[in-house]
Amino acid sequence: MSLFDGIGGIRQGLDYHLARQNVLVSNLSHLDTPGYRPLELERTRDGFHGALAQEVQAAAGGLKVTDAAHIGPRQDGSVNAGHIVKDPTAQPGADGNGVNVDREASKIAANQVRYDVLTRLVAQSLSGLAWAANDGRNG
Repeated sequence: MSLFDGIGGIRQGLDYHLARQNVLVSNLSHLDTPGYRPLELERTRDGFHGALAQEVQAAAGGLKVTDAAHIGPRQDGSVNAGHIVKDPTAQPGADGNGVNVDREASKIAANQVRYDVLTRLVAQSLSGLAWAANDGRNG
């Protein structure tokens, strides 16, 4: 058990919300692109991709790099933040573009709130570790 085990899950959440923010902002940049369908970031822990990511993560201890040119499993135990899919709930307009400014803006705002909450949780966890490392002083 590591001192940072509690932060690992939060870090995955931060990675997910940061990647999702980029996807959502990218949707807004395509507001005037005819035929564009907005994208969404699905978490890897749901559905087939989640099951696959969990199996890969579970097997990571057994995977070994046998050639210097191979890419090995991630050693930090983390998984990818998610995978990008076309938003199935988007309604295309007359030009086939499915980006709705109000909808994307509300998704961006909600995603930002979640990211902010997670950053506060990390700050509190690190503050607790700093307090413990200083024998309860300066905390």
